[in-house]
Amino acid sequence: MSAVELGHISSGIVVIVMCVLGMMLTIHYIRKRQPHTLWWAVSFWLASFAAVTDFISYQTGGWTLWQYRMYLFAAATLVAYMGAGTIYLFSARIGRIYVLVMSAIAGALLVTLMGTAYPDVATFPAGEQAANFIPLGVAAYFGILSGVGAIALFGGAVYSWIKSRKAYNLWIALGALIFSVGGVVGSAVGVYQLFYVFQAVGSLVLYRGIVLTFPHLIRRGSGVVSQAETAVSGSPQNKE
Repeated sequence: MSAVELGHISSGIVVIVMCVLGMMLTIHYIRKRQPHTLWWAVSFWLASFAAVTDFISYQTGGWTLWQYRMYLFAAATLVAYMGAGTIYLFSARIGRIYVLVMSAIAGALLVTLMGTAYPDVATFPAGEQAANFIPLGVAAYFGILSGVGAIALFGGAVYSWIKSRKAYNLWIALGALIFSVGGVVGSAVGVYQLFYVFQAVGSLVLYRGIVLTFPHLIRRGSGVVSQAETAVSGSPQNKE
């Protein structure tokens, strides 16, 4: 199987996985109104959008200007909003602040993308390798959103595990790690299509962790709190 054929198949699988997980989390949020599932649903839909534009690039053999802009926006913001889901697990107040800050940066990124020309976009390679051609002005926003998001996603899960010893945090941390290293591994071995394999596997592990949070969390206004925290504080209203 050629690298291009592997790219067609693997990127297509990621599209299906992301769409299914995004739909399942959206349905759960509509039913339970737990904010952490809302932001994870948003992140998986963004991942779905990035995967679709990626998949199209393989089918057409390259990128268009608008397609590339939307790919960069979705790829940069999806990890940021995954981080929001993790932060909401232990603090609704910090989660709200985090979402406001990340959304402001995402808005600035979108404005910058719309004003940035990519004269050679038609020559960019299909698939994830196109991310290697990000202009410096855009790369700064990309680095902040994806970097801070990755720290919030992985670090927040580890912090939450230290505080609560709930197993779902380890699943989330492991999923975040797998999700994040795909590009590095693919570049190291010269098979960029491994990026999609790691994305799919990491997303499934993340989803497993997310599902495990459901029995342990209860609604509390616009945030959520673990049953363990409720028992310590006496009532959800005593803890913000």
